[in-house]
Amino acid sequence: MFKLITHHHRAATTCSKGAKLAFTQLTFLMIGLSLFIDAINGFFLSGLGIDSRLSAIYKLVLLCIILFQIGAFSQKTLACILMGILILMMGPTVTLTSTLDVSGFFLDFTTVLKITTAFIVFLYCVQVCKKSPELVEKYGKWCCQFSFVVLAVNLALGVMGFGFSSYGGETTDESTNIGIKGFFYAGNEVSGIFILLFGTTLHLLWQKHRTMYFFFVPLVFIAGLLIATKAAMLAAALLVFAIPLFNERNRLLNVTWLKVKMILPVVIVTIVLLFILVPVFQSTGLWERFVWFYQKKGVIGIILSGRDEFIIAALVVFQQFADLSQILLGFGRSGLGMFTKDSMEVDPVDMYFWFGIAGLAMFMLLATVFFRVSYLATRQKYSLWGPSVLVINIALFSVSMIAGHIVTSGMLAPLFGLINGMAYADLCLLKNKTKRDNGEHEGIETK
Repeated sequence: MFKLITHHHRAATTCSKGAKLAFTQLTFLMIGLSLFIDAINGFFLSGLGIDSRLSAIYKLVLLCIILFQIGAFSQKTLACILMGILILMMGPTVTLTSTLDVSGFFLDFTTVLKITTAFIVFLYCVQVCKKSPELVEKYGKWCCQFSFVVLAVNLALGVMGFGFSSYGGETTDESTNIGIKGFFYAGNEVSGIFILLFGTTLHLLWQKHRTMYFFFVPLVFIAGLLIATKAAMLAAALLVFAIPLFNERNRLLNVTWLKVKMILPVVIVTIVLLFILVPVFQSTGLWERFVWFYQKKGVIGIILSGRDEFIIAALVVFQQFADLSQILLGFGRSGLGMFTKDSMEVDPVDMYFWFGIAGLAMFMLLATVFFRVSYLATRQKYSLWGPSVLVINIALFSVSMIAGHIVTSGMLAPLFGLINGMAYADLCLLKNKTKRDNGEHEGIETK
């Protein structure tokens, strides 16, 4: 009788483990396909003129599956996530009571889901890492590689004239359009996807195929120029030079020959270009134009591309119309849109106007946790993903504060949370390895 009960218990345990693994595989599969679904949604919109909402429905299903699994791992973690969502929705709820705009309230709710998805995916990876950190790295790598192929195909389609342009709508009207993005409808968000996926690809090439790394570098610059956003073009240079430097891991803060060999040519080329380009600019009149723009807009205006004017206008509205509850809880995106532009395209500013102190705290929490995890992983000598994730985090959060559409991007969110989960998996694997090594060492001493 006892043997029979034991057999049934083992069978139930095995079945439970199999179900958990199946759910884990399904989740990572859906994360890996999320960019592909975004492209299909854009195809329907561009080719057929149909807004299928396929991407939004897909992400909602993915989020529900992840939350269900987090609840199975830790009910406390799930409760904290749901509480955080409720707190963020307090401002939009107050706005709803005064406007009775249900569609606006729904917009605010979907915005909350967008800004929390990256952190929710990260927390899911943390839960999986408690038992199987190697799964996060294995499946996460596949997600990044497949998503890179999807992005590369879309850029190729954009070159052939299909899909949307970065500025101006569809690529068919070449006279007014600038940049390409394939069938991705969200323009500025493609810059974030470019940073993440080209950053991980450069990192893998530097680790395993350094000759291919240098052949791939021109493609990175070409892709940045094709997308044609300032974020993509500047990030291309940052990724190419920073990935090798950050791959020194535990010697990151030390002066090494690699740093000298990478940085010295950049400094020399910059000085030479200044001597060559300044006279050219002066002779063509571009220098006077730049000086005029600098005097009119200032350094901040140049960096923010006029977004500082949006922010100033929003602050005036905020001062005139905001009461205490809106100062603390925010207007909601729909509520802000009733008075001024509904987005300043600067993530921390948007998150404060939309969701008050809780929104700003969410941005700070995300930045603090992601930077801490990726930095600690980078400092480990044998970290697999830490260096690339730290560089990507620096680039993405920098873009979020000058061009937006990073933390508030629904397209980027699943992969953004995933790569930071992969950095956390690095820490877990290295910690487990240290424990095993120490255990083996103690075993030898005991013998």
